[in-house]
This record gives sequence, structure tokens and C-alpha cells, in this order.
Amino acid sequence: MPQVPWAPLNSGVFLIVFGVLMLLSLVGVGGLTLSTGIPLIFLVFGGWLIIAAFVVHGPDNRYAPPRSMILAWGGMVAFIGAIWYVATFSLYLVPAVILVVIVVIGIGAVGYALTRAESRKAPSKVA
Repeated sequence: MPQVPWAPLNSGVFLIVFGVLMLLSLVGVGGLTLSTGIPLIFLVFGGWLIIAAFVVHGPDNRYAPPRSMILAWGGMVAFIGAIWYVATFSLYLVPAVILVVIVVIGIGAVGYALTRAESRKAPSKVA
């Protein structure tokens, strides 16, 4: 798989997401306004970073960010976007979003622990 430089790729994706969502909010497609379009930029770009952490193979030099860091930043940006987006509709739903995100993080932690677990064979007892 070819190595992709992170900065131009992510900058380009951010500009595409920003341009498309701002254009849609200017036109008013689907009831999208400026106050709901900006949080969606954060949410969609954070989702891109999460996907890119798993799919795109970054540079293999010692100064490149590890995949876990890209995943963490994507999760934080998407979390901020989700909280902000839900808060534009109702502040009462913000705690529900926070709890759902905590559950998703917990599921991810369990999945990570299970994938990192070493399969250890029990010592065979010879009688």
C-alpha cells in the first residue's frame, strides 16, 4: 500500500467537508443552517480521522504520529462535534450523548484489550 502524507490528505479532506457543508447550509438543504453546519464539520472530519487511522497507511518515519494518536484526535473532534450538534437542538439531550459516547469508548477499550490479549495455552498435565 502506498504511503500517504498525512498533512495534505487531511487538509484536503477538511476543506472538502468544510466547503460542502457550508454550501449546503447556505442553500438550506435539509434544514441545515449555519448553526448546525459548523458542528457537523467537526463531526464529519472527526469521523474521517477515525476512518483514516484504520485505513490509510501513514509515513513510516520515527516522527510520524502513531495510529492511536490519530484515532484519539478523531474521537475527540467527533465528540465535540456531536455534543455541539445536539446542543443546537436541545441541551437536555447532551448528557445522553455523553453517556452514549462513554459506552462506545468502553466497547472500544474491551475490543482493544481482546485483540491485544495473547492466547496462552494451559500447560498440559501428563498423568
